Amino acid sequence: MRESKEFANQLFNALARPRGITSASLLKDELREFWEQITDESFDVRLETFFDMVDIDGDGQITEGEVKEIILLSASANKLSKIQNYAKEYATLIMEELEAENLGYIQVYIFFPTTAIESPPLLVTPRSIELLT
Repeated sequence: MRESKEFANQLFNALARPRGITSASLLKDELREFWEQITDESFDVRLETFFDMVDIDGDGQITEGEVKEIILLSASANKLSKIQNYAKEYATLIMEELEAENLGYIQVYIFFPTTAIESPPLLVTPRSIELLT
């Protein structure tokens, strides 16, 4: 049960952060927005929600630690103990694939170029083009 609460808290924070919601309570309209985002089946909305969950500090950069944390949280909530044992290795593999610039983090704006996150100019490399196609 504790794991489900942690996952729910992480999801709440991911939904609240982009909207500037800092309290633990919601207005009816805000709850409706949350529900619409959670139930939206479009790939872009689901991917954005996922990235918001992984980007724990909301800085637009996903570190290996944040990837590991979401793997552990998801595995724990779903009672997948074997995945918990390999979370560090999985996080490392994900970083190797998506973190092409060797900056130590995945740049979220590469996946969402129209996002409101303040971003430096997009660096285009053959590897980043390969990842996006």
